[in-house]
This record gives sequence, structure tokens and C-alpha cells, in this order.
Amino acid sequence: MPPGTRGETMTQECNSSNAQNDACAACLAKESLQVSRRSFVASFLGVCCGAIATVIGTPMLRYILYPVQNVSKTKWTEVGDASDFDNIEGPVTKTISLTQRDGWRDVVSPQSVFVSKSTDGKLQVLSPICPHLGCSVAWHANQSKFVCPCHGGQFSPDGTRISGPPPRGLDKLDAQIKDGKLQVQFQYFRSNVPDRQLMS
Repeated sequence: MPPGTRGETMTQECNSSNAQNDACAACLAKESLQVSRRSFVASFLGVCCGAIATVIGTPMLRYILYPVQNVSKTKWTEVGDASDFDNIEGPVTKTISLTQRDGWRDVVSPQSVFVSKSTDGKLQVLSPICPHLGCSVAWHANQSKFVCPCHGGQFSPDGTRISGPPPRGLDKLDAQIKDGKLQVQFQYFRSNVPDRQLMS
């Protein structure tokens, strides 16, 4: 082959190789652009799905957990005029309307309590629930003491334990006088333990 022809052939091969390289580079750039677009679309869809899940899921989660967070919240309940108990000589039984928040609703139920005077003469409100096993005690005026009908536990007028299986005296409830009214916060306490433990 003549020298001039060989040189032209090599030049053509080089030009062809360069054209192929340019074509490959263009293809790679185009494919990379398509991948970038797909990644952007996928990321955008992921963000949108996450936002929708948050908007829908948050109210549902609060709805589900609301009863757990708001079980049995007690309120101050009026017992009566504080002046009505100024001259009592022994415990007086009063029935209060106990309102408790239980999940999504307010539950109103009647509950008996005993209003008495402590050893220093101040008004106090006693739970009628025996701290032994949860029976309701009764006030026996002729004996001047509380008696549990279930297992014979006995308590003094101020709630102090006298005898029997109860491990402690009657539970004193939180009470206050507000605007001349005696108010109480009724709560339940754990049975058969020596110290007063509030039940959650």
C-alpha cells in the first residue's frame, strides 16, 4: 500500500474512533441525566408520601393514645358548706357526685365519704374503703368507731386503726375549703399495705 494511502486510512480510523468516543460520552451524559431525573422524582414522591403519612398518622396516633394519657383524672368535688360541719360530734356520711375523666368521656358516679374532725379539731374527709381488702366500713355511733363488716377491722372516729387485719388506718383524702365550701379530691389507694400508696 502506498504511504499516502496508509496515512489517510489511519486518519480515518482515528476520526472514526474519536466519533465513537464522542457518541459514547453523549450516551453516558444522557443516561446520567435520566438517572438524575429518576432519582429526583423518586425522592420527591418519597417526601410527598412521608408528608401525607404524617398528616394522616398524627391525628390517628393521638386518637389511639388519648385514652392512655387521660385515664381517671379526678377533680375537686364539693361536699357541702363548711359551716354545716362546725358542730359535728362524730363522723358524718356524705354522698358526693364523683366525676372522673376516663378516656373519651366523663363518668359521674355517687361515692360516700366520711367528714370528721382530726385530733386537733380540724375538718378532714375519710375514705370509706377499708385498707385491708377494699370493703366499705360503717360508722357505729353507739360504739363510737368504724367497723369493717368483712373482717372486723376497727377504726377510731378520726380514722386511726384500733384493731383487726387492716395494716393502716382509714385513708385521709385531700380536702380544702374554698369560698366557704368543703371540697374533696377522691382517690383510690392500694389495699393491704402499711403505707398509703396512690393507685395510678
